Amino acid sequence: MAEITHIFFDVGGVVLTNGWDHMNREEAAQAFGYDFEESDKFHAEISEDFDAGKLTLDEYLKKVIFYKKREFTKKQFIEFMQSRSQPYQTTFDVLDKLCKKNVYNLSTINDESLELNKYRIKKFELDKYFRSFFSSCYLGVKKPHKEIFEKVLAITNANPEKCLFIDDREANAEAAASCGFQVLHLKSVFNLEKDLEKRKIIRF
Repeated sequence: MAEITHIFFDVGGVVLTNGWDHMNREEAAQAFGYDFEESDKFHAEISEDFDAGKLTLDEYLKKVIFYKKREFTKKQFIEFMQSRSQPYQTTFDVLDKLCKKNVYNLSTINDESLELNKYRIKKFELDKYFRSFFSSCYLGVKKPHKEIFEKVLAITNANPEKCLFIDDREANAEAAASCGFQVLHLKSVFNLEKDLEKRKIIRF
């Protein structure tokens, strides 16, 4: 295997909990007392555009939640959405060690809507660790489409054989591998450091 120069992290499920996944949406419906199935039908129709940065959060909420009068405010709902984001300390410990080594170019390749992506970067100070954020809302395409990985390679001019991509979803890892990346399908955030050591790609 070629020596690694770039490491790309997924965010939801690897660095932080998922921002707005199926479970979070179900929890929101229970907390605010609205019909989850009805709302999620509307979510499914526009989620691709939302994550690709083609819809603002305000536009998304009007179509998915506030298409009828509610007993709660948009501000309350957004605060709930934001509260679902929590850090994985084990991953941050690894990132601290990688940054101290100052050998690798660390970036993300992640699927996230624009406003939530900005919130998560600022809230958890992700820019302390990552040089660039190759997010679906900026690149206009989501994983596992190969196009997002091809765009990252074009922008960075990196050799894919020297790039490691870390993601908790197998389909995303497979898509990156098809573009020449070395990949780590992370099955547990608690195993991240061991997985990196086991591969002899990074030694702490």
